[in-house]
Amino acid sequence: MSDDAIIKVDAVVKTYATAGGQVPALSAVSTNIRNGDFVSIVGPSGCGKTTLLKMIGGLIEPSAGSIELRGSPVTGPREDVGFVFQGAVLLPWKTVLENVLLPIQVKRRVTAQDRARAFELLDSLGLTNFDKRYPAELSGGMQQRVSICRALIGDPSCLLLDEPFGALDALTRENINVLFNQIWRGTRKTVLLVTHSIQEAVFLSTRVLVMSKRPGEIVDDIQIDLPEERLPELIGSPEFGALANRIRPYFTKLAID
Repeated sequence: MSDDAIIKVDAVVKTYATAGGQVPALSAVSTNIRNGDFVSIVGPSGCGKTTLLKMIGGLIEPSAGSIELRGSPVTGPREDVGFVFQGAVLLPWKTVLENVLLPIQVKRRVTAQDRARAFELLDSLGLTNFDKRYPAELSGGMQQRVSICRALIGDPSCLLLDEPFGALDALTRENINVLFNQIWRGTRKTVLLVTHSIQEAVFLSTRVLVMSKRPGEIVDDIQIDLPEERLPELIGSPEFGALANRIRPYFTKLAID
């Protein structure tokens, strides 16, 4: 185990009990996530990517094996973990600012410092002067940016992203990928991203974990040796193409199998 690992996943197995019997989702998954890593998890639908993410976040328990975060076992949801889900999941009757401050509000009284931090996050994600708007007045991309602000407001040590950009159109998704790279470089949060997009995984990550079909296991751990600042023109470079082409055959093989 690496000494600088913030997350340690050791031989984790997950089996779901259903009316039709036991359904294996994950098979003895082990990995380390270093502090400050941006790690994407890719694999076919149903391979257990989201299950693994939820177990790391303490939302569901493993059937076997162990998960540690900052040296302590993960036994339930933790305040030092932020989640961004596939949908923005904003409360429609609350303003943008109120939605961002919600995690603080459920724990304690919101302070002037909290409000200042919320405005800082909104500004950094291009949402200046949208604090009094309601979710219905925002585009899908803007709503997801609000959900990112909400996940960051508590200054979590780890940020877990479950296919958060999948419903966005291609141009909006590209723009928010660039923006999220800026956020990661500015905050140095440890980030885990579940995505079905090979391009997105390579563009955003320092490492990509490739999972097999169900029951999922890690079949490759690919280091992404690209400049930390990621701009759209990088996608057309030979280096980017080589990394994407290293991942793509796994999906071709899985489709054939």
